[in-house]
Amino acid sequence: MDNNGFNPEELAHKWLKGSLTPEEELRFEQWYADFNDEELLLADSKYTSAEEIRTIILDQITAQIEEQQVPKIKKIYPLWRNIAAAAAIVLAIGLAAFYRVPLLNMIDPVKQVQLSTNPGQYRQIYLADGTHVWLSPSTTISYPEKFRGELRNVSIEGGAYFEVVHDTNHPFVIQSGAVKTVVLGTSFDIQAYPRAAAIEVTVVSGKVGVSANTGKQPEMVTANQRTVYQKATTTLFKESYPNAAKFLNQRKGIFDFKGASLQEVTRELETQYGIQISLAPELAGKAFYGRLQTSAPLNRTLDKLCAVMETHWEKQGGTYLLHP
Repeated sequence: MDNNGFNPEELAHKWLKGSLTPEEELRFEQWYADFNDEELLLADSKYTSAEEIRTIILDQITAQIEEQQVPKIKKIYPLWRNIAAAAAIVLAIGLAAFYRVPLLNMIDPVKQVQLSTNPGQYRQIYLADGTHVWLSPSTTISYPEKFRGELRNVSIEGGAYFEVVHDTNHPFVIQSGAVKTVVLGTSFDIQAYPRAAAIEVTVVSGKVGVSANTGKQPEMVTANQRTVYQKATTTLFKESYPNAAKFLNQRKGIFDFKGASLQEVTRELETQYGIQISLAPELAGKAFYGRLQTSAPLNRTLDKLCAVMETHWEKQGGTYLLHP
């Protein structure tokens, strides 16, 4: 670059933008250094040093150059500022939605509740979403004090009847051993006692999805149907069950037997009362017709059963014996 092509104003403008080439930067610094500021008469000036004058001159040059750019900046800056603000809001909302539940759980952890019933004890509870649960004897249920997140998760061991409040956006999920039941809103019964050979889910109204740890697709179960999971073979199958309405009474401990074998009846009593019953061989196949209230004391229930079947009972150690 020769002296004739040297334009301090142009170089000053490029210097502000940071676009000087190495050669232009050297020429600009040399030009600036040629000012002999120290020789200026400062006696009548309000400035006290040459360095202060340099600063003022540079500020003035800068102000003049920026003055020419104001219209362009005014048009662009608000746009980018609005875009940046909008992006920040979207990002904040997205992060808040994504981390809402984890953050809430850190700040205000949800208490996990666990309830158990004794043998022969029936209990009704309401969950935070309004779901009504009838707990059978010898049953343990675990559930959160309040539901957060996409799923309403509970777990159960034993027997229970559920009337689940409908919520399409928050499925109700019950884990009972190896079986998982997914519900939107319906009435159904679960029998999942540890000592039982199977886990049964029977639907009274609505529809549920039942799956097991088998890798297969869930079984969709509707009213008057049930699924049976055989623990020994780890198989899950669905079948028709026209008498599903019986669970409306059984959730209260009322069992109506219409020709059931005495072995089947005593097996039910063992589950409800948490006892062991031994039948004389000649009694096992006899049919029983009648209603038993298993929320009543055990001795009263056995007395009624024996009166109908013309038998008697006695207790030997921890076992109840029924004889002709």
